[in-house]
Amino acid sequence: MEAKRRKDQWTPEDDEKLAEIVIQFVQNGKTQLDAFAEAANVLNRTKQACGFRWNKTLRGQYGQMLGSVKKRPKQLMRSHLKLALTSFDELTEAYQELELKYHELQTEHDKLVKWLQQGMHLTQKH
Repeated sequence: MEAKRRKDQWTPEDDEKLAEIVIQFVQNGKTQLDAFAEAANVLNRTKQACGFRWNKTLRGQYGQMLGSVKKRPKQLMRSHLKLALTSFDELTEAYQELELKYHELQTEHDKLVKWLQQGMHLTQKH
């Protein structure tokens, strides 16, 4: 296994990868600690080194972006919830309409079966 790098050996590519992972995790509703653990694996560093680098150096550069993605999951959840409730109401209404139509058809079917049975009974008598 490759030896862990020292914290003072961060490259711009390492910084970008760390920022990308943190922002992606937060955007997907996960924690920064989870992101640091993933970044540690990807960058072959410790979680603590990734957290320190993020908090000491990168948070200032990416703070505004991080703030906007933190709001996004809540907004998405609200819009999904509204959509789900609307869909539920629409489905409930459609179900009730179908249930009414089903009962109407069932009644009509029962009438037709009864009519046919009467017709068969009459033809058998004659």
